[in-house]
Amino acid sequence: MKYPPGSFSKNFAWHGTGLLKLHTAICRGFQNRLEPVERQSFRNDSGLDGSLSLIPINFFLHNHNGRMSVDELVFRAIEYPHSTHFDRLGLFSLHLNKAGSGDHVVECPIMWANEFVRECLWSNGTWQSSALQDGTLDPFFEDRVDAKSEARLKCRSNYRHLFELCKFWPSSTSLINSGAEQWIMPALFLAWDRHILNGGLDDEMSLLKLIDSDELYKLLGANREYVIMCADNLVEIYIDVGRLARFQKTKKPPTSEIWMDTAFQQEFIELPEESGLGWLEQQGVDEAVERRSAERQELKRDRKKAAVLKQHYDNTCMFCGTRLQITYDGYYSEAAHIKGLGEPHNGPDKISNMLVLCPNHHLQFDRGVLRLYKEGASYRIKSKIKGDPLHGKAIALTHPVDEDFIKYHHDWVGQM
Repeated sequence: MKYPPGSFSKNFAWHGTGLLKLHTAICRGFQNRLEPVERQSFRNDSGLDGSLSLIPINFFLHNHNGRMSVDELVFRAIEYPHSTHFDRLGLFSLHLNKAGSGDHVVECPIMWANEFVRECLWSNGTWQSSALQDGTLDPFFEDRVDAKSEARLKCRSNYRHLFELCKFWPSSTSLINSGAEQWIMPALFLAWDRHILNGGLDDEMSLLKLIDSDELYKLLGANREYVIMCADNLVEIYIDVGRLARFQKTKKPPTSEIWMDTAFQQEFIELPEESGLGWLEQQGVDEAVERRSAERQELKRDRKKAAVLKQHYDNTCMFCGTRLQITYDGYYSEAAHIKGLGEPHNGPDKISNMLVLCPNHHLQFDRGVLRLYKEGASYRIKSKIKGDPLHGKAIALTHPVDEDFIKYHHDWVGQM
């Protein structure tokens, strides 16, 4: 099927500033507020002249009954400075191809881009760089875009340049690393937002079905099994923070940046202002572990608790004070369980059984190189390394820790 190009061939300053211009237009159009705005008000305030103001509206944002909706993309623009992560989320919203419904709204305005990713770009769990070469793009545009040759070439150039702005292209290898693990949380939140805004069901099962029905893993440039694993965890957070209502509950919704590895180690969510750390302890305090599924029989930890604790300490190691920066605005830390989970320890997964450590000291703590002991009202570090500056250092605890767990760890690793 062929699709009209719409205004995608227009000069939106794609070459160099297109997605920065999108970020700026969202902030101006919404007047830096997380509140829906009238479509015409957005156009007037966006700072874009004439028909260019239709590009954010038609291709990236969501429209509903003549109003521009608030969703994860709008939140990211208003609450965070422009970055490559925003650009990638913007490209994802383009590929998601859910711009809403109503008067003057094309419900699937750029279906050719969605089909290109699903049919050509994604293969065997990742994006293929050869798909973005002229030899693949030009025949695809000729087959799917109903326009004259000149307009098709403009669309092709503008579209491929979005991948350049997102630092996906050019690629030095045959595969494109989409870095999905760094932006999968806002991407899935955005997909679920758009699904609900379009009248979809908001229960957990319906949201998870989108991974396959909309082939979201292809739009993320990631392996299907990995995205399903992540979504299984993230959907709980999405529901806990209120779905679309999260933008009404707090000044800054609990959907801050997330950095993860394949074990899904790192999550960031914001703590409800009225509760403090104790709110998580009330939720299943004696649950040590659960089973993820009967097939895999894997231990599933309540990662929301670890995420809150790491945020509480600002991702700073409680032992050495290191705050490990891993991207422009991202930091990494690990939640170390004092009394280990699973056999033979069967320690509980709650914050009073956790410390926030850097990767090095987490490993040393688990291996018994570092231990804690109580001296008066303080806890101090005991190191087996000769001359270790950490030996004897007092740590500052600003969350409740169960003394029995510390004693258990001290005695257990003392046998090593």
